[in-house]
Amino acid sequence: MDLIGRGNALKSLALVLAASRWATADSLSGSARTERYWDCCKPSCSWSDHGRFMGDPVESCGIDDAPLTDFTAGTGCNGGSAYSCATQSPWAVNDTFSYGFVGVYIDRRTEDHWCCSCYHLNFTEGPVAGKTMIVQAHNSAYDTDIDDNKFTIAVPGGNTSFAGACSDQYGVPESTFGVENQGVRTRDDCQNLPEPMIGGCMWRFDWYENAENPRVDFKRVSCPSELINITGCIRRDENDFNSTSSASLTRSTSHSLVASLFMGGALAIFLQLL
Repeated sequence: MDLIGRGNALKSLALVLAASRWATADSLSGSARTERYWDCCKPSCSWSDHGRFMGDPVESCGIDDAPLTDFTAGTGCNGGSAYSCATQSPWAVNDTFSYGFVGVYIDRRTEDHWCCSCYHLNFTEGPVAGKTMIVQAHNSAYDTDIDDNKFTIAVPGGNTSFAGACSDQYGVPESTFGVENQGVRTRDDCQNLPEPMIGGCMWRFDWYENAENPRVDFKRVSCPSELINITGCIRRDENDFNSTSSASLTRSTSHSLVASLFMGGALAIFLQLL
């Protein structure tokens, strides 16, 4: 084969390999660390331009936890009127499974990839090892020392001392929400929180067993109605991740098979042309 023919073959192979990568690029899974938080700020995914939303972004709330319809309202952490909603707290379905909401950071991604997406978390260490959650990304977990995938679980009383937003939202002293960078210290302290936050706070000491930053294996999945009904948020690519149905598993397998055939076929053609 002449040099021009080889060059064209290489270009064709590169295009096919790239296409196979694009076909599975958003099938996100991996390992991550977890943290907990509740700062009462307006969630980042509550801004209309922060994600690939089918309709509205994540719901935010005003003073005394009243839902807002103005998605342009500024965050209460910077003098605005929008805060987190206490309904976006975790709850247990049984002894080994819970639903919840998280701030997310995934390496080499930006929040338009994760805002309003859902993930299956399998805890791999600590007292919650073997337990699982399905969570929806209602916030982003950027910070200054990102070196790992991260899911920051929204837990009332989990770490609420930021800019005094919780005090502003509920009209109580900031000390009600615990120690800075830690939150409340005991289950009994949960009783001091505003009533809408008590259940989520107790979840930390009951189902979550007050675990400290356990690691998880994660995989993106379709969002269940239990979470969508709370945030009101659906992504435009939601149907690509219907991983709980047999049809979706078949579709996923078919996509992988097609990608493999493309790659194998391209390599075979390329080798024949050399």
